[in-house]
Amino acid sequence: MVPMKQASTVNGWLFLLAMAAGFVSLLLPVGRFFLSEEAAWQQFRDGELVRRLERQVDEAFVLREPSIALWADMNFVLFRAGRPGVLVGENDWLFSREEFYYDHRSEQWLARNLPQIEAVACQLRRLDKALLVIPVPAKRRLYSRWASHSVSAGMEQLYPRLTASLTRAGVPWLDTLTLMEVAARHEPVFMRTDTHWSPHGASAVAEGVASRVPLSPQHAYRTQKVAEQRYQGDLLRYLPTSAGIGPQREEVLPRYQTASLTPAMDADALLGDVMPSVALVGTSYSAMDEWHFPGFLKQRLGQDVLVYALEAQGPFAAMREFLASPAARDERVQQVLWEVPERALIQSMEAVVEGEQHACLEHYPDHPAELAGVGSSGR
Repeated sequence: MVPMKQASTVNGWLFLLAMAAGFVSLLLPVGRFFLSEEAAWQQFRDGELVRRLERQVDEAFVLREPSIALWADMNFVLFRAGRPGVLVGENDWLFSREEFYYDHRSEQWLARNLPQIEAVACQLRRLDKALLVIPVPAKRRLYSRWASHSVSAGMEQLYPRLTASLTRAGVPWLDTLTLMEVAARHEPVFMRTDTHWSPHGASAVAEGVASRVPLSPQHAYRTQKVAEQRYQGDLLRYLPTSAGIGPQREEVLPRYQTASLTPAMDADALLGDVMPSVALVGTSYSAMDEWHFPGFLKQRLGQDVLVYALEAQGPFAAMREFLASPAARDERVQQVLWEVPERALIQSMEAVVEGEQHACLEHYPDHPAELAGVGSSGR
């Protein structure tokens, strides 16, 4: 056995050697940076030179990636934890931290965001558009058996509060939770390492939408699986462990393609003046090709779908974009599908309604509002 004093000395020298190696590894790239950088003095005066140097050092530091992996390995092995933002469940399942915790700020944002949905529904009625809200339940609700973390009472009540609010306001909504619970008996409806639903979950919801939307099919579409890929979900960014440590990083993602079997040959189509009767407004659940939600909707509805979906910006940003577009005032657009993740409603989002009192919000005296963007020239 190595004596404690000797072991401490060895560890100290090893640490100094590691630091020296890291320092030496930076000399050449830093020297190249100053020799190649143009207008260095002006960049220094503008405060830009230091930021560019920091990025160069960060990229060139040879111990950066091993250090990150080592820290992540220790955190996972000792505490079964990752960076803030992810919760490690059982059976290699990962969950977003925001699915579990609810505080006074969550309540404040929910109280502000719920009336926005009703105001949008009211404005769409004035524009002769039917609305169907598609609330996306938290992943935890479908896979609580793998979560292994307690859930705050406020978070547990979020989906029921959302749907109850929609019911009281007379806003049509789809019970996606029940649909996904049934579909989950056959295949996963969420990706194991990702915050988003799987293509199977998106397909189940699209089928439910078709059962609620009273539109006659106009075209025939065929959806087929064209490939399978190895996929690593977005939650793995918070768990940068070494190979063999932590959950299995790859999972199978089937990829789908939807094609029309009856190409439109009418005069409008030939002139390029085609406007779908269905508009899908939403978030990355709708925008990302991996989940193929618009494609599943086309097949189930027998209708082309106009997509207004934005990644990482929340459901309100997409609705603002739609309401500011010419499609919002086009009579050919009859049905609006609004995909709204429940967890987005307890986050800060720029309001769709703002300004003076909006008639749709008269029974919400604390939320004066006027719909922004409607009636403008659009984009």
